[in-house]
Amino acid sequence: MTNLLLSPTRKHYRIGDKDDYVVLDGGRVIGRIMLHPHAPDGRSWFWTITAPDIPPSLDKRGYSATREDAMSDFKARWLSQDRKRSEPAVHPLP
Repeated sequence: MTNLLLSPTRKHYRIGDKDDYVVLDGGRVIGRIMLHPHAPDGRSWFWTITAPDIPPSLDKRGYSATREDAMSDFKARWLSQDRKRSEPAVHPLP
């Protein structure tokens, strides 16, 4: 089971404020969660998966109502990406 943790971004990159966190998976930085000043109404927490082994995609980021919701949304997306990485590639038959 994946155990994701939040850590202050400032601790890792010397940027960020009290509402800015990196997401760690076993000590590896895989994303970020932060209070975003230009977020949609009612969804002020922005989350994004930044792990380099995840292909670029619009579905690896989003906005949530609370920091806890952002972590939950991040984790759900991370686990779905983790399954995609571990599944064998499907190739069409000739």
